[in-house]
Amino acid sequence: MKFVLPRVMVGNRGDLASRWGLLHALHNLGVEDVVVFSQFPEDVPAGLYPRLPYGKSHNLRLDKSGRHALAEADVVMWAVGLDLQDDSSLARMLYLCIAFGVYRQMGKRIWCVFQGGGPVTTRLGAITARQVLKQVDWFVARDPGTQRLVQHLLPSTPLKLGYDAIFLPGFEGEFDSSIELPGWYAGLWDGSRPVIGLNIRQWFHFSHSLLPYEFSKKKYLQRSLTRMQQLLDAITVSVSQLRQRFQARLLLISAYQPGVVPWEDDLTWLEQLKARFADDPQVVLLNETIPMPLYFQLMSRLDLMIAMRLHSSLVALRFGVPAINLSYTLKGKDIYDYLGLAENVAALPEVLSEPERIMNMVERILSNSASERDRTRRVVDQVVEQNNRLLWEMLKSQ
Repeated sequence: MKFVLPRVMVGNRGDLASRWGLLHALHNLGVEDVVVFSQFPEDVPAGLYPRLPYGKSHNLRLDKSGRHALAEADVVMWAVGLDLQDDSSLARMLYLCIAFGVYRQMGKRIWCVFQGGGPVTTRLGAITARQVLKQVDWFVARDPGTQRLVQHLLPSTPLKLGYDAIFLPGFEGEFDSSIELPGWYAGLWDGSRPVIGLNIRQWFHFSHSLLPYEFSKKKYLQRSLTRMQQLLDAITVSVSQLRQRFQARLLLISAYQPGVVPWEDDLTWLEQLKARFADDPQVVLLNETIPMPLYFQLMSRLDLMIAMRLHSSLVALRFGVPAINLSYTLKGKDIYDYLGLAENVAALPEVLSEPERIMNMVERILSNSASERDRTRRVVDQVVEQNNRLLWEMLKSQ
């Protein structure tokens, strides 16, 4: 059976990491015929599968090699990410409906694997989502919330419940944690103090408009400015407390490779946060492009990750690092509940009104660092095994 992975991922380290996990798992399970589209060669693991560049119109208009790969495939594997939603805009699901219609006309089967979904809150969104699901042969939900949404929208959907594709085997071969980090990175870890990763993102800007954020950036941004300043104030309090109470080093990490998607990059807000600690060399901003294996290695060496971006939390967890998720939608709480880590979620409104909540969680985790790491590894090992078994059973059934 031949697979093609055409979903567009641009600069998002979390989505790329999930796809990284899926590609490794497919390779480990002996799947040979896979073609993956990506923006840059370094966005996919080296040496596993052939890679093609994205085409125009969000990969709907392909060049000759892309058309050939799609024509030769038996299954379009629409892998990872969050597409079944209408809170950012309806455009994403309308695009999905068009793309899946094209694949169906070509006679392709469509597997949505390790996908998130929701919220879908508008009538037009629900109608569009049902049309998308009618074209799907398999849907593997990454969390119970997505499973419930799909069952509600179209109960006849062939549906399985898994976890995010980050929780698949194969990352272990991407780097050697015993190798010394290059350059200034190595200086972060001298054993004298904890190193804590921190991520915040643009939020409060979404709407149900047909017009996506990237085509109306100023309008969307204006909607969020007041609340984002409140968020920066709250996080500033937390960073100050982390420095004073734990003498921690803070590594400010965007979920995006810099300069790839500037309007979506977290770096704008992390730069403002760093500016508030301009004279403190122990608050370090990671503002350069790094290869994915180095990103994985950095995340694996943290003592703790605090992240708004869900996948910044999940990448840390994947490497056995305890992670606090600052949850801005239900998906963060739902996924952490599903993993059995509900006590490590702080709802964003609570963080804004009571920044001390973060410190209480940090205190609990760092004061029991070894046991928290052991617990995280046990959870992850179990989830990886279950996810891998699910993928193997799906492949065997075809």
